[in-house]
Parts: sequence; C-alpha cells; structure tokens
Amino acid sequence: MSGAVLRWARTQVPAHPVGRAVAASALIGWIGTGVWISASALFFTRLLNLTADQVGGGLAMGGVLGLLAMVPISSLARRRHAGRVATVLQIVRGLSFLAFFTVHSTATFYLALALVSVTDGPGKMFSQIVVGRFVPTSERSATMASIQVATNIGVTAGALLGTVGLLRVDRTAFDAVVGIVAAAFFLSAWLLAHTTWRTADLDQAQPTGPKTDRPADPTAGRPAGGRIRSALLPIRDRGFALLTVGNGLLSLHIPLISVMTPLWLAHRTSVPPATMGALLLLNTLTVVALQVPLGNRVKDLRSGVRAGWAAGMLLAGGCGLLALAAFVPTGWAVASLAGAVLCFTLGEIVQVTAGWTLSFAFAPEDHRQALYLGFFGTGPEAVAVLGPAVLAWLTTRLGAGGFAVVAATLIGAAALVRAGTAALGGPHPAPVAVPAAEPEVCERTG
Repeated sequence: MSGAVLRWARTQVPAHPVGRAVAASALIGWIGTGVWISASALFFTRLLNLTADQVGGGLAMGGVLGLLAMVPISSLARRRHAGRVATVLQIVRGLSFLAFFTVHSTATFYLALALVSVTDGPGKMFSQIVVGRFVPTSERSATMASIQVATNIGVTAGALLGTVGLLRVDRTAFDAVVGIVAAAFFLSAWLLAHTTWRTADLDQAQPTGPKTDRPADPTAGRPAGGRIRSALLPIRDRGFALLTVGNGLLSLHIPLISVMTPLWLAHRTSVPPATMGALLLLNTLTVVALQVPLGNRVKDLRSGVRAGWAAGMLLAGGCGLLALAAFVPTGWAVASLAGAVLCFTLGEIVQVTAGWTLSFAFAPEDHRQALYLGFFGTGPEAVAVLGPAVLAWLTTRLGAGGFAVVAATLIGAAALVRAGTAALGGPHPAPVAVPAAEPEVCERTG
C-alpha cells in the first residue's frame, strides 16, 4: 500500500526543478490561505464585532482591488526577472498580512484588507507566469496540473488547521493565525528564490520558427504612452480577448462548488447541512486523483478546444443535477448533489487544463508573455469576485430555472473558447531551448 502511494506521489511531482519549486511554494502558500479562509470570518464577526454586511462588503472591495491589480503587477515581469518578481510578491503578501496585527476597528479592517488584496489576486496567478518563463513548452501543462494538485491539498490542509485556531476566539488566537499566514508566504517566497533567483528565464531566448499573423509589440522600447498602449495589447488582440472571456466564464465552477452548492443544499433540499463536508472532500480527492492523468491528455490546440467543450457540458450537467436535488426525496437528493459536485469537479479539471494549454500556446514567447498571462488570469478572478452575487441573484429570482441560465452561459463560454482559438489561428512560435531547461542553474546575463 505504501509503495503504491509513493509511486502515485512521484507522478504528481513536476520533472523540471523550477516546476517543483513552484509546486512546493504553492502548497505552502495555499496552506496559509486555507487557514485564513476557514478562520478569518469568525474572528472578524466575534472579535472585531463587525457585521456580516461589513465583512462581505470588505471582501468584495478586496476582490475588486485584487482584480484591478492583476495586469499592472503581472506586467512587472515583462522587463524584469519573473522569478524575482514572484519572490518579492510573496514577501509583500506576507508583510501585508502583518497589517492585521493593528486591526482594532472597522476602518483599520478595511485598510488592512485593501493592503492584502492588492497583492493577493496577482499572487494567485503568478505561478503560471513563472512556469511560462522557466519551464519548457512540452512540460508546462503537466507542471501546472501538479501545481493544481498542490493547491488543492494545501487549501484543504490549511482549512483543517484553521479550525484549530477557532478553539479560542480571542486576540491571541487571531494574532497567531495572522502570524501563521504571514510565515507561510515568507516560506513560499524562500522556496521560489532558492531555485529561480539565479536561473535564466526566457529573456535570454529568441523566438524562432515561421512568422505568424499575431500582433507584434508596436511600442517596444518606447516610453510612457507607448508602454500604456502596449499594456492594452491583450485586450486589442480580439482572439485572445475572446479566449479570456470564455475561459473566465467556464471558471463559474468556483462559485458553483464553494457558494451555490452549500446554499442550495441548506435552503432548497432536505439534505442535512453536514453533508457538505463530504461533498467538499469528494471535490478535493477527485482533483488530487485525476488532475494529472486527465491533464496529460490535453497537449495541443485541438485537445484544448475539446477540453473546453467538455468543461462546458460537464458544468452544465452539474447545474441540472444541482437543480434536481430540490425536487426529489432526501436519498436521491444526496445522490444528485454528489453527481453535481462530481460534474463540477471534472469540469474544473478539464477547464483549467484547457486554459493552461491554450493560453501558453497563444501568449507571445517574449517579454509580453507575462502581460498576456496576467490578462488571461483576470477571467477566473473576475468570476470568483462577481460570480457568487450573480448566481445568488439568478437562483433567488428564478429558483431552479436560474441554473438553466447558468448552463446556457457555460455552453456559450465553451463556444467563445472555440471562437477565440479559431480567430487566433495558430500558436505563437516557441523560443530556442535555453540552459534554464536543464537542472543546473546559470547566471542571468541581462
């Protein structure tokens, strides 16, 4: 049994040293995030005496700030070493959490949350930028799949650890939670710096291969206004913008699992609320078991588009099963909810894999790559911020019929992924292999 577990564990570890470092960094960082997610809300309401509306409003504000910061912060990696930018970003995330040591009122709560949020959104998506700048093209999707597994394990372990902090809801326990979260980000930064700080990235690579009709950077080397126009390139790239919107809408699995499933279970079914714990465990175990093997099946544009369609159909089917749970006896409702979560989870697996494959293929293999990938990451982040409110409004106004609207949206999102891929035509040419693809580290000369 232990031998089988070890063999399985080896299949989850990225082959590239930078990929391993990013996966380990993600594991530790998401442990800290999991601790915060599970413990912070109760501390805010019990210790700081904030209302649910104040906490919700603050989190919404933070989500918007994080979303707005994603493209500007990701653009830092256009001209600077991506590994060093990612390392500093993790350090700043840890330092910003220390601001919660000073929170004693509603005003200081909003200020601390704003400070944390500006780096939190960009920090979540920077793993893909680092992988894109260091890991060879053929290994990127497999590496991102391993990082996704590490993320799920980390946030689950952190959530369990966070419940221990709730045994005492006082200032000492709150400060301990803040310290643990900050320490997790500092350790995450060290893991990144240890491998990437002195390793050459794609700044040393020169694109080769046939020219494509993808837009070049017309403002390269120009100051001020030219750089601003350059930052808008992903938006002006119609095919990539369509791909970003489609992938973002397919990310509705995030609020469907974390928000709508527990709300629907609690208010529209006769299923005991404690069942939600088992459903979340089903989600985590499925991702851990299937993310890498299913992700390895998506290797090119054709399989990426097929994965996008599969994600849309699976998520739409999950919406139907979730709605059905409100109209059947308890036993069947449990089965329907389990089927819905399984559909959402499988949809999540193929959606994120399609997103990695297509975004890596179409983001230029030069200094603009970070900007494109940062823009691509705004889709899921926007859905994570706005999705819960939109889904709640739909199901409140339309009941089970609201899920029909969501299902149609998801199928339409898969069509947008297909349309964006068709508009883009072909992938951007890959760069020449660089020494960073080897296990040895080398000095960056730029």
